[in-house]
Amino acid sequence: MKAFSAIVKLTLRNAVRSHVFQLLVGFLILCVGLVPTTVGGGTATDFIRVSLSYSLWGVGAILSLSALWVGCHVMSADIDSYQLHMVTAKPVSRVTVWLAKWAGVSILHLVLLLFSAAAIYGVVTWRFENGTFPEPEREKIRNEVLVGRRVFLPIQPDYQELAQERAKQKIIDRRKRGVSVDLSPKAQERLLKSCVKEIVTQASEIPPGRQRAWRFEHLPRDPGKPLFLRYRPYVGKVSSERQRMTRVHWFVGVPRPQQADAENAGTAAPKTAGRREYFMYPLTQTPEQVMSGEFHERMLRGEWGVVTPDNEVMLCVFNADPVQANHYYQPADGPKLLIKVTGFFGNYARGVLVLAMQIVLMAALSCAFGGFLTLPTAVFVTSSYLLFGAISIFMTDRDYYINGATDRVGQFVARWLLKVVIPLQAFDVTDLIAGGELVEWGNIWFLTWFYLLCRALPLVLIGIYFYWRRELGLAIRK
Repeated sequence: MKAFSAIVKLTLRNAVRSHVFQLLVGFLILCVGLVPTTVGGGTATDFIRVSLSYSLWGVGAILSLSALWVGCHVMSADIDSYQLHMVTAKPVSRVTVWLAKWAGVSILHLVLLLFSAAAIYGVVTWRFENGTFPEPEREKIRNEVLVGRRVFLPIQPDYQELAQERAKQKIIDRRKRGVSVDLSPKAQERLLKSCVKEIVTQASEIPPGRQRAWRFEHLPRDPGKPLFLRYRPYVGKVSSERQRMTRVHWFVGVPRPQQADAENAGTAAPKTAGRREYFMYPLTQTPEQVMSGEFHERMLRGEWGVVTPDNEVMLCVFNADPVQANHYYQPADGPKLLIKVTGFFGNYARGVLVLAMQIVLMAALSCAFGGFLTLPTAVFVTSSYLLFGAISIFMTDRDYYINGATDRVGQFVARWLLKVVIPLQAFDVTDLIAGGELVEWGNIWFLTWFYLLCRALPLVLIGIYFYWRRELGLAIRK
């Protein structure tokens, strides 16, 4: 144990002396000290949300880069400077040396993460408590940012099944018109993908003067807790360009036993979802004006009793655009329902834990490659491995927008790469924390098992093996 602790201390000392590490620590201090106090959005809610998101993301990125560099540096520097030659001459195994160096790199960066996260938390909460925000904005920040809320998504149709039915119908129609049909596997695949794209587009589109309903399942039935509706509409097309003010009218389904409340509200005719009847209760007396392309939230009070005995909620939106343009609602942008599970500190601590897992992962990979490669090669290989993961997750997300043979080949390669690489996007929870969305324990366990144990651990064991078997006599400075 003495040898282990001595190597950890030596690793910490060598890491602190690295000029690259000192430069990154300087950037970290600037990120913690300046970003939370200077960066912000237009409203008070955006001001807190953006400063929290940017500062946490910056801390995670800087510490990950630092762990990558320091891990590769401490492993290769000891070999190049012949320090490891003297250590291995003593009764200390190379596995112990490797574990001690990894522990030293991890401890150093986890301590920096702890202090940085505590500083960001203190600055954000201090700005909220001492800011000159009006009380409605303060209440909005408490409900939408400084909280941990579980997200519930609406039931989505089986797009593949619907696409297959549409593809069959298209083939029948073409044959009726006497048009030849290409039944080759590639042609059938292209037809199915085009049908999926059409169905997804139509499902997200609401023409002017029309409405669409969504059904949510498995919500907790708690009369005292309010629900929050989050959504982002687009006007004309799903793009951030040329978005403008529009009008929407939201309705929430009140189950039939509360018929008296619905009639007093002067609502529209009842709707039926499955075998249950709803009265659509308007959230506002008239269509409200909102900015398209931005997220909006509305509160559904607990005393309204919108959750059915089957733990379901029915929502409906009416397109009241003044110039008769289409509305678009992407599945990723809502509508979604959120309900409070924990406070801001608990959710923030979960997010910091995920960042700590990312830093430990970076330290392990860099030490694994740095143990048997030179410093430049180890940095290049580790960076390339992580970069492949980032690109692969981007390519697979474009499932319905693949055009041309090049995109199809790229997506095929990306899917195979995702079986072995680790996408760092999976560890990015800053948007969840800044949006008040809960960092689920299930997600943390998934990251631990699927990426740390099943993906990273085999690479680490391979790196330790090559480090153990490396011939130190071949490491000669020229």
